[in-house]
Amino acid sequence: MIRDEETIRIGIITRTHGNRGEVQCQTDNGLWEEADAEFVVLRLDGIQVPFRVTDWRTKGADTLLLTLDGIDSESKAQALAGAEALMLRRDIAAHEEDGQGMLAWQDLEGWTAYTAGGGCAGVIRRVDETTANILAETDSRRLLPLHEDLIIRLDTQKKELQLNLPDNI
Repeated sequence: MIRDEETIRIGIITRTHGNRGEVQCQTDNGLWEEADAEFVVLRLDGIQVPFRVTDWRTKGADTLLLTLDGIDSESKAQALAGAEALMLRRDIAAHEEDGQGMLAWQDLEGWTAYTAGGGCAGVIRRVDETTANILAETDSRRLLPLHEDLIIRLDTQKKELQLNLPDNI
């Protein structure tokens, strides 16, 4: 069984593409294209189910077209519409130079964000990567910009993030 901590979200299956079983995935990030994954994991009825990807290509900036092993008709593909699409973290880690894997923006959900002066900006509830500017929405309904250049401190043990932002943000 695949555990939640072993996967990372890449998007959602939105619809079928054509009549031979290809599906369209609206992506949240570019993780799929950065890694060389053999499987995509779909969350179906709360269970993570792996599918071997036999072919894939991009369609625009944020859409993947996936051909999955065993999905060879429009009706089978239609049954996957609405499923959350994930990939295995180990497929990302395999492409990291140090082999340690990486922390994705969505991993910051649930972390406490602090400003440059140490003020609490809130707990990150959601990360939006659908635009060029990545934003974190906090429990206090604040939108915080996320960028590597803004990170002052990152504590994975305490799940805290300090950003180079003013205290009054």
